[in-house]
Formats: sequence, structure tokens, C-alpha cells
Amino acid sequence: MLNFLYGSTPATFESRYSLGESVERLRSATTSWSPTNQIGVGKVSESKVVLQRSIPFVRNSFKPFFVGNFERSGHGVVLVGRFTMHWVVKTFLTFWFGFCLLWTVLATAAVASSQDTLWWFPFAGIGMLAAGAAIVQLGKYFARNDIAWLSKVIEAALSRGAA
Repeated sequence: MLNFLYGSTPATFESRYSLGESVERLRSATTSWSPTNQIGVGKVSESKVVLQRSIPFVRNSFKPFFVGNFERSGHGVVLVGRFTMHWVVKTFLTFWFGFCLLWTVLATAAVASSQDTLWWFPFAGIGMLAAGAAIVQLGKYFARNDIAWLSKVIEAALSRGAA
């Protein structure tokens, strides 16, 4: 469950360019806006890179973001980071699943301590847990190609063959 919400996929992209040129190449490859084409957008600086895939007229809060930074290595410059959900989404989901779990525990305790006709009360929490997990899974399914797509954008910007 923790990996489902908080998991990430590590990624490393090598660049044969200098640090400044690598930053500029990635910035220019990910800052142009298009109303009809999917693009990589975000913030690119030496100390922090945050990128996402943007598809016109499509919203998906559960899509992966690339979060990383440029580092100097023996072979040149390396962009090191990870693909993960946005921290705001993780925070919301923590509250969502935490509340649903708390509801289920308290409702179970209330039903167990009284012979009330609300025996189904704990199942509402379980249903909300299941609905939340299904929505997250559906969002991840729709974004299943985002990591590969964004990786290609980053690699193209940092490779020698890219213009």
C-alpha cells in the first residue's frame, strides 16, 4: 500500500554537454506551449528539475512527475531524479485513506458495542477505501506511458543528436 501511494521510479539521464548548456537545452525542450500537441512542461534549473507531460484537454492528478537535479560526474553532467506523483496528491490521498480507515475502525467499534441496526456502517468506510484505490489505479493506468514519453523528451534534449 505504501508503494502504491508513495512509490517512485528512479531515473538517471546522462548529458555530454556542460552543466549550463544541459540546463538550457532541457529548458528549451520543455517550455514551449502548444494548444494541440502534448509537451513536457515544468521548471528547469541547475538545482531543481520538475517536469510533467501535458496533454491538451486532459487532466490527471495521478500522473507521474519527474523530480530531480543536475549533478556533475566524472563523465560530464547527469540529471538524477525520480518519477513520482505530485506531493499535493500524496498529501490528499494520505488524508483520504487515513479518514476512511479511521471511519471503518470507529464504526466497527460502535457497531460492536451496541446492538444497533447500523451494522452496515463499517462497510461505508471499506467502500470509500476501495473507491479511492480504484480511482488512483485508474489514474495511474491512464498515465502508464508518461514515464517513457517524458524520458524520451529528456534524453532527446540531452543527447548529441538533438537539435
